[in-house]
Amino acid sequence: MVPTMRALLPFLSLLSLLLPVSAQKDPAKDPGKGPDKEVAEKIAVLKEAVNDKKFARDAEGLQAIDVLLQKSQAGPDPKDQQAIVKALEGVLTGGKSRPHDKTELYVGAVQALGYCGVDGAKVLKDTFLNKNRFPEKPDWVPFREHVLKNLGRTKDETHVKFLTKEARQNPEAALMAAAGEALGNFEESKEAVRKEIVSELLVRYGELDEKASQIGTNIEAQNAQDRLSALQDKWNGTLAKLTRQNLTKLREWQAWYNKNKDKPW
Repeated sequence: MVPTMRALLPFLSLLSLLLPVSAQKDPAKDPGKGPDKEVAEKIAVLKEAVNDKKFARDAEGLQAIDVLLQKSQAGPDPKDQQAIVKALEGVLTGGKSRPHDKTELYVGAVQALGYCGVDGAKVLKDTFLNKNRFPEKPDWVPFREHVLKNLGRTKDETHVKFLTKEARQNPEAALMAAAGEALGNFEESKEAVRKEIVSELLVRYGELDEKASQIGTNIEAQNAQDRLSALQDKWNGTLAKLTRQNLTKLREWQAWYNKNKDKPW
C-alpha cells in the first residue's frame, strides 16, 4: 500500500509539510546564497538510494529528501534549486521500477515536489501521465491520488484545466475526488479562475446527482451513487474554499451559484 502521511512524517518534517507556499522564497527572484555543499551531498545520497535495486536504502533517500525540501524552502542558490527539482524528478524516472506496495521513496519525492512551485508542477503532471511506470490500475490509484493532490499544492494555475478535466472525467472515482480536492488549493486565485472551477465542478456534480437519483437497478445510477459517495465531501470542501461559503448539499450550491455567479465573490 502507498504509505499514509503519518507513516512518512519521520522522514518528511512536519514543519516542511505545513509551511505555506506563500512563505517560500521564489528561487527565480532570489539571488541565492551560493552553492550549498550539503545540497550536493544529499543529492548524491538520494541518487544512490534510487539506484539500489534491492530498495534497501529508501530510508536514507527519504531523509535526504527531507533535507533537500528544507533547503529548497530556505531560498537556495537558483542552481541548487534546479538541481533539487531534477533530483526529485530522478526519483520518479530513474532506477528500477518499484512495485505498488513499495512506493515510499516515490511518495516522498511527490510530497516534496508539491512545494516546488511551477517546476514541481511540471514534474508531477509528467508523473501522472507516465502510465508505463505508474499504470492506470487499481493498485496504483493511491499513489496517483498523491500526485494529483500535490499538483494542486503547487498552485500552478496553468494546470487548473488539467485538474478540472481529471475531476470531471477520470474513470476512477478516487481520482475524481483527489483532483477535485486538489483544486481547493486555488482559493487565493483571481475570481475568474475560481468561478471557472466552481462552474465546472457543479456541472459534473449535478450530472452525477441526477443519475444517482434514478429509481430501480440501473447500473449507471449505482455507479453515480458510488462516485458521489467518494467525492462529495472533498468536492464540498473545495467549493467552500473557492466561494467562501459553507454549504454541504448540491441544491444549496446550485442555488447559491445561480444567484451569485455574476456578482463579485
